[in-house]
Amino acid sequence: MRYLFNNLSDFQTYKYRAWQLIVFLFVSITFGIQILPAQGTENKSSFKELDRWYEVFLAGSKVGYSHSTMKLKKNEVISQSNFIMSVKRAGVLIEIKSMESTRELLSGEIISFSGKMEMAGVPIIKNGRVEGNEIVIKEKQFFRENEVRFPLDPEGRMTWGLMKALRENNFMEKGKVFETKVYSADFGMASPTKAIIKTMGETEILISGQNKKVFKTEISMATSIGKIRTQNWLDEWGFSVKTNMQLGGLPIEIKQSNENEAKAPPQSKEFLLNTLIFLEREIPKNAKSVQFKMELTHGKLSKPIYQSDLQKVTKLDEKNLMVEIKAEKWGENTRKREIKLKIGQEFKTANLMIDSEDALIRQLAQNAGKGSKNIIELSEKLFLFVRRYLIHKNFKIGFATATETAKKREGDCTEHAVLLAAMGRAMGIPTRVASGIAYLENFKGKKNVMGFHMWTEFYLKGKWMRLDSALGKIGTHADRITLSVTSLKQESLAQLGLGIAEMIGNLSIKIYNIGYGEG
Repeated sequence: MRYLFNNLSDFQTYKYRAWQLIVFLFVSITFGIQILPAQGTENKSSFKELDRWYEVFLAGSKVGYSHSTMKLKKNEVISQSNFIMSVKRAGVLIEIKSMESTRELLSGEIISFSGKMEMAGVPIIKNGRVEGNEIVIKEKQFFRENEVRFPLDPEGRMTWGLMKALRENNFMEKGKVFETKVYSADFGMASPTKAIIKTMGETEILISGQNKKVFKTEISMATSIGKIRTQNWLDEWGFSVKTNMQLGGLPIEIKQSNENEAKAPPQSKEFLLNTLIFLEREIPKNAKSVQFKMELTHGKLSKPIYQSDLQKVTKLDEKNLMVEIKAEKWGENTRKREIKLKIGQEFKTANLMIDSEDALIRQLAQNAGKGSKNIIELSEKLFLFVRRYLIHKNFKIGFATATETAKKREGDCTEHAVLLAAMGRAMGIPTRVASGIAYLENFKGKKNVMGFHMWTEFYLKGKWMRLDSALGKIGTHADRITLSVTSLKQESLAQLGLGIAEMIGNLSIKIYNIGYGEG
């Protein structure tokens, strides 16, 4: 078997871009918080327009800005937030742009919303509207579009509706606790997210060199991946002056500014290298099993991580896990008893990202699999084809569909994983993608580190088998921890990233024990 990485350039090509996924959560939270005007109880029915600029800081470095507006037109409240951020991935400068907009009745009911996120030149467009008792969501990436419908929760609110909740509960008064329901496209629209709001009373903070009287609030959102908490400092009108949140080990801060200061060039902080996790010892190629001890530096684990017969997870306490990984050779029947799983249609059919019904995908898969004598040999040929076919291995692509990847022939581990998953489905093989933390023997002079990564899994011979075309590894090795698996049917990029976001920059891993066998 080959090493995970042959050299530094391989790592820079394939490193999983977990920090990009954080951006979706970041935009969702700041959009909801920055334009939460909440007024005193003396005039709850009045409306005040918002037009403010904010500077955005990530881990103490300025990385961009946002501009938020809220206007009243007839009986509709129109809110909009534009966001621009630039960061570096292994020295490659990437710009991220986002626009979020909502239309709501003055009474707080949702009319429609829209959003456009562009990362590394890849646009993702999402629109939604209320039709009777349903919310209709349309998502478009490149030339592909997907529509889903969910029942409308009449208590769910978005921007103006959440603002009204703050106004009606008088955010200025200290010691109040109340709940509301918030719809957020990036947390999933199947149902609203519960938000618990605490009012902390009056205080002072320094903004642009001046002390400013503000009113502090704390909002906790019980999302599908755990609790996310923000601290917010609001002026007398309830407009955000500053917002802080901690996402894993990455502190995020948004501060009120003026247009000139907000648009001043950012520091374009390097984040790829900061997600590495350093180990005290190596993982040999012939490791048959490895026991890892995982510990969160801040906070506590919000939800269980993935388990299987090859990955056993034991929770030690709120911060610590013991994870035992067993290796399994490619195509080998090493399990004592195979129990065939009932595989849902979502792992067999096309979706927005894994668009396996596309003519180009089908053609590539058929050509790659010619002459295969059995399903194992077919899978090997698809794996090798994707490894060789993507000739431009770089960070220029944000998060491409399988078809777009096939056309451009470039990307890193996410593009490799999605293209291979699509080609497998095109040939009748159930597939999914997995994200986790993989071992790197050597990186930039530093030995024995782990980094966030993505790969593909095929359902073969009654079990899920791993194919990592980005790193040229096939079979299950004891050198990585799987955090989540998905068909990518319902998950947005945000939801996929949220599943691991709390661990980024916030995790230490120690090797507790290594079991040896023949490699």
